[in-house]
Amino acid sequence: MSKPALLVVDDEQEVLNALNRALRKEFELFLFSDPTLALEFYKDRPVPLILSDMRMPGMDGATLLSHISEINPNSKRFLLTGHADINLTVAAVNEGKISHYFAKPWDNFELIAELKNAFSVYISENNSKKLLIINKEKNAKLALLNSSMELEINKSKEKLAVVSSKEVKNFARLKKTFITFVGIYAKSIALHNQEYTKHNYRVASHARYIAEQQGCDKLLSFQIYIAGLLYEAGKLALPQELLKKPYESLNHQEQSQFNSFYQIGAELISDVNELSFVVEIIKHIPVRYNNSGLADQLDSSTTPLGSRILAILSSFDNLIIGRQTTFPLSITEAKLRLEKLSGSRFDPKLVTFYLKMLTDQPKSIHEGSLEFPIDLTQLREGLILSQDIINNSAKVLITQGTVITKSHIDKLTEINHTHNESFCIFIK
Repeated sequence: MSKPALLVVDDEQEVLNALNRALRKEFELFLFSDPTLALEFYKDRPVPLILSDMRMPGMDGATLLSHISEINPNSKRFLLTGHADINLTVAAVNEGKISHYFAKPWDNFELIAELKNAFSVYISENNSKKLLIINKEKNAKLALLNSSMELEINKSKEKLAVVSSKEVKNFARLKKTFITFVGIYAKSIALHNQEYTKHNYRVASHARYIAEQQGCDKLLSFQIYIAGLLYEAGKLALPQELLKKPYESLNHQEQSQFNSFYQIGAELISDVNELSFVVEIIKHIPVRYNNSGLADQLDSSTTPLGSRILAILSSFDNLIIGRQTTFPLSITEAKLRLEKLSGSRFDPKLVTFYLKMLTDQPKSIHEGSLEFPIDLTQLREGLILSQDIINNSAKVLITQGTVITKSHIDKLTEINHTHNESFCIFIK
């Protein structure tokens, strides 16, 4: 595998020689003592990594890196700086001109590690952009499909009254194709996330039920359902290595990268006119009930209902399947987390409704049953499993569709006591 390309700029030849010795084994180096010549070189070959001294005649490092950022905003830019230049360096960091700085004398191991990590991020971001382009093309096809549907919908009632049965069937087939396409998209998201508990389907069906119980009409309830299926679309642009880690174990930089998936997802599906309301729902899921959050600063009363519903449901489900914390929380612990964040992060009325819904486990009026998670202490004879029960080693203990008996409960209880294993159990 070829070495990462690194442009190094320093007006002192001794420093260039020292950096050459330290970095040549790990990087393909391009060394310059003149920042102007380095900039001319970069215009022809925009390499991913740049390391520049701060204080140089003719053009300081911050100015050089600012010009480079205009040529290639995705580049990873670093400064070498002395103590006297620290204020200027900090200002350059805050303005986004540089990614990181190293104080002289630098530590070779730290320098190499930081540069290699930056290159990994650079590669990941480039792959994400390629994936975004691919999904934009997919969405263009979906937009074309919706345009055809819209033409049919906009026909007058009079014409619809006399339209041939063949045209009616074609329209029904087109609508079914649209729903199928959304389903394929949702499954692609789950596969990329390596998430096999049907998280987005569970969140979507719960969200639609809540919307209906809050008085939403069929169209809005269906839009909220679609938003639940597709709210993680932006994760298609994130590396799987990042998605494998529980959110609370990520460092600040990784959390910032992870949190971008809401806006990326909204951008991904924004070309589909029929999904414009869904885009608004997804975009504003991070908005907190007390008016702070990652998205636009909106008053909580104007945040879409679907966003407030999905914020609660996605958070709860991620807690119990182990995507938020290092270890999955029990149903009881996850409920307590919701209650703690009620009124600050989440809409308190919706939290109260959802907690009651989890307890009552109502039936859905739509095709298929609502799926509910329960702890081992809630398992009762006669309940039907909607998913396999697996142990910590990913071994299937009881298969999906099994009607629970006393022997099943005794077996799981014994495993729980003997091996200290907990289970998230999903029932119809």
